[in-house]
Amino acid sequence: MALAWTDTSFNETGFVVERRIASLPTYAAVATLGPDMTGYLDQNLPAGVTYCYRVSAFNSAGMSGYTNEECATTSAAAPTAPPLSVSLNSTTLASSATMVAVVNTVGGHVASAIDAYVVLDAGGGVIFSLLADGSLVPGLTPIARGIVLQTASVPFVFPLAGAPPGNYLWMTALTSPGSLALVSPVTSTPFTVLP
Repeated sequence: MALAWTDTSFNETGFVVERRIASLPTYAAVATLGPDMTGYLDQNLPAGVTYCYRVSAFNSAGMSGYTNEECATTSAAAPTAPPLSVSLNSTTLASSATMVAVVNTVGGHVASAIDAYVVLDAGGGVIFSLLADGSLVPGLTPIARGIVLQTASVPFVFPLAGAPPGNYLWMTALTSPGSLALVSPVTSTPFTVLP
């Protein structure tokens, strides 16, 4: 499930994302994120289950009120090949290297308009969204809105100078326009940055 919210607080230490199964009353925390975050991808959920989410900011004074509850059902079936994915020039890169991330789309899986997300998970709840101009912005923002997916491969070049060593993950998702209801499974492409 892809979640997005508006950060209206100015002094938060972070955010807590809570989830419940729609048929059950109790929420459980599924992620604690840093300040200024505006999105979260909840992955590896079973197909065909409706989940409800809410988010709260927190700081040293305590927790804010919760966002409005949002519910959605996970996809029931995966297509034979992912309609949106990322391929890399290498899955192990030196921090002085340049990464080429190719966003691949395959038309025909979804006949109606969709929103497309390409997200870099930097670990610790920190995510960045890839925009069509090649920039990375904090939070969850679609690379394209209301499009009918066509087959294409578009390269994006990222110099890694200054990137902290560690494990990273490119993730992709397609959602219904204007919502975060997934219309295809989330795909992921891991890579490692070495010192």
